[in-house]
Amino acid sequence: MTEGAPTSIAIGWRLSSLSGWGVYGTNLALELLAMGRSPVALLAPHKLDLDAARAGALASIFERQAHLQDLLGKVGVLEFDFPVLHSLRGDFLPPLADQIANGATNIGVIFFENTAFSPEGLERARGYDLIVTGSTWNHNILLNLGLTNVANVFQGIDTDLFKPQPKAETYGERFVIFSGGKLEYRKAQDVVIAAFKDFHSRHPDALLVFAWGNQWPGIMPTIEISEFIEGAPIVADDNSMEIGPWLQANGVAADDFVDLGMPANRNMPEILAAADAAIFANRCEPGTNLVAMETLAAGVPTIIALNTGQLDIAGGDAGAPAHCYPLTQQTPVKPYPPYSATQGWMEPSLREVIERLEEIYADREEAKRRGQAAAAFMKRFNWPGQIEKLMEVVDGVVAAR
Repeated sequence: MTEGAPTSIAIGWRLSSLSGWGVYGTNLALELLAMGRSPVALLAPHKLDLDAARAGALASIFERQAHLQDLLGKVGVLEFDFPVLHSLRGDFLPPLADQIANGATNIGVIFFENTAFSPEGLERARGYDLIVTGSTWNHNILLNLGLTNVANVFQGIDTDLFKPQPKAETYGERFVIFSGGKLEYRKAQDVVIAAFKDFHSRHPDALLVFAWGNQWPGIMPTIEISEFIEGAPIVADDNSMEIGPWLQANGVAADDFVDLGMPANRNMPEILAAADAAIFANRCEPGTNLVAMETLAAGVPTIIALNTGQLDIAGGDAGAPAHCYPLTQQTPVKPYPPYSATQGWMEPSLREVIERLEEIYADREEAKRRGQAAAAFMKRFNWPGQIEKLMEVVDGVVAAR
């Protein structure tokens, strides 16, 4: 830790085991502890599922958070003499004045899909000491808009959890195709469904295993605009989605898919150990796609669209052997509600997805080689290294004030 650097850092979003933000916050807190810093949680955890050691390490942080929550109810805004990391939505909302905490240094963290920003939004961005993005795509867009208080730091992966393992026989002799990410048009599960149906017609041993649970079901109906499927799942009173009946209505037999719901992050390695292939035909990812990072690190042969934030994990090094199955045949995506601008978004080719699946199925040795190359490539994204980079950025802003 740099001399004079702050020892405490506040985290302004919920720690969780179910969402990208939540996994990011959880690993941020754990790494700060390992670095000898003091993470301060501003919000109570949400469905956090950790092993005993990690839960114990964070216990005192959540005890302090409960006290801060009581204090917040009395004073309205928390004031700290150390940096606060704030989560931001599209158009840099909320403004700093509306955050629940204010630090000596205020750093906004954003992952945006909508590439339209208002003059007011850009002014809100300038109100923060720094804006941190999670992909080169997001970073370059902000630089091109004239923002200068911007830095890019990728998310990480737990390389102790996500690493190649012997093939799990969870599903017997089935050829298991994994797909992950909350169900919505942006994440292209409609393309996955269409590709699976075509592939399964020639390879009846194929099985689709997916984790498409969505904590924000309001965005899920965007899947209906797809030309590849009909309708959208029914959302039950408890906000769960009836994906199974919807898949069957779209021609996928009940015996040919497994709905994992929203598994906790620490349970994903066991799930991925059973996978023969993974598909991320996503039209847009504001970050590097945490689930795709984990399949690559686990050595699963992965099909991934070369667009937006996924470019940071799919490209590899010049001259290095391929570590994934890239989707390059893409066309621009037109804006659709709630996204008024989709600069950089790309529509994958269904035919190319099917071709990549056929490649993996036909040449298991090459698929294994690419999986091993992917695991080696992804080691550079381990959480300790990424959080160290984040803290270097934070310390630099603090020192410059």
